[in-house]
Amino acid sequence: MLNVDDMGGDRYIQSVFRALKMMEYIAECRQEAGLTEIGRGVGLSKSTTHGLISTLERCGYIRQNPATGKYSLGLKLFELGQAYAAGLDLREVALPYLRELSARYQETVHLAVLSEGDVVYIDKVDGPLSIGIRSRVGGRNPAHCTGVGKVLISAVDPKKLELLYAGKTMKRFTEHTVTDWDTLRSELQKVREVGYAWDREEFENELWCVAAPVRDGSDTVAAAISLSGPAQRMKSTDREQVAADVLNTAQKISRQLGYRDG
Repeated sequence: MLNVDDMGGDRYIQSVFRALKMMEYIAECRQEAGLTEIGRGVGLSKSTTHGLISTLERCGYIRQNPATGKYSLGLKLFELGQAYAAGLDLREVALPYLRELSARYQETVHLAVLSEGDVVYIDKVDGPLSIGIRSRVGGRNPAHCTGVGKVLISAVDPKKLELLYAGKTMKRFTEHTVTDWDTLRSELQKVREVGYAWDREEFENELWCVAAPVRDGSDTVAAAISLSGPAQRMKSTDREQVAADVLNTAQKISRQLGYRDG
């Protein structure tokens, strides 16, 4: 929640500050809140709270339930959130974080989305140690044998996935490529449980990568990021730490897109 200290030395309008604090308090309640509860939660008198809430209600930022007399956030905030999300460019938001992750490991980092069962790379950052990888911005690769692909299809409705993969031949690229539905389904379940996916020479020999999901404000998996490098180098690193760093980077991007975990 906003604090006066957050305002620094700049001038601010106290009534606006208090109104914002009230909306944040109601949001944190995750349920309807009464007038007295709201006032107590933000440290305001009942009369001040009533005046601010009446103004916010009239403008559509807060609504009152006629049956209970309690308050919740209004439709206007949703409309503003949608307008904010529409103005976001995924690549622009993600790029600083992709560069940071690439610089930390000096390897290649990808940003990809799902399209008709394939992954499409919408951005790529090469690190100083990166090797030639079969990917390019705008290029497509299969989802079943890439880290970003497994992350993206793990978020698809299982029934839709079964229609897409069950009984169909999955192309083999290396001796490590998963080519049967039962094995892929089991691996996707593990991805859902741990929150990230590995590609251990499944698409290219001598190439490993680890990927994690990027979520938007509606909690939808909008994209995936991955860190890729030579198998020998990736094996010699702390793989749990690498996965945690990739997951943390994806979460940072998600929060910038409006996602709120917990």
